[in-house]
Amino acid sequence: MANLIKKRGWVLLIVVLPLFTFSQKLSPKSKQVKAAWEALNKHPDSKQLQLAYLKIFPSNKPDFIAVFDPDDFNQLYDESNKYIDSFIELVKYYPVQVIDKVINIGKDMKWKADATGYLQHGIVKVGINQTKIFSKKLNSLSSKQKVHLITFLANEEGIKHDQNYQELINALTKIGEKALANKFEAARTERKKEKE
Repeated sequence: MANLIKKRGWVLLIVVLPLFTFSQKLSPKSKQVKAAWEALNKHPDSKQLQLAYLKIFPSNKPDFIAVFDPDDFNQLYDESNKYIDSFIELVKYYPVQVIDKVINIGKDMKWKADATGYLQHGIVKVGINQTKIFSKKLNSLSSKQKVHLITFLANEEGIKHDQNYQELINALTKIGEKALANKFEAARTERKKEKE
């Protein structure tokens, strides 16, 4: 009986220990993002905590991928939507800073499910809500970066029926950015052709 208990204890240890170790392997950047998000989540109206989360959120593609979409699906991958959504919500208070970061990340991205998809939809959302600031940042990119970002935003299976994407085109047209709106239209048309 004692041997059976020892064997079961070892089996339990072998099963539980890797799970414990796995949860402890967050990179320093992921730990910082998680801690800043948790603090902000407890006190969402705190300007200081909003700014702290804004500052610590990744600001380029490699950092974003490392924290939210690594190849091994570790780090903050499993709950990336809540971290990204909270960041996107900060556009109400800090539109320039949020738009700068999401466009700086998105201009180099290629579509992929999960975190990258959440970011893609978040960029469209900030574009709708802060169209003038969004278009100004977009127009500050090189021609190649601008085309890449617009292609990334159009690259989704449901683009034909995506009302938010159309709403962004309408918002750009409304503020006189017809040339930019046309680029979004062209990217959508190209994406639809690829799926046919």
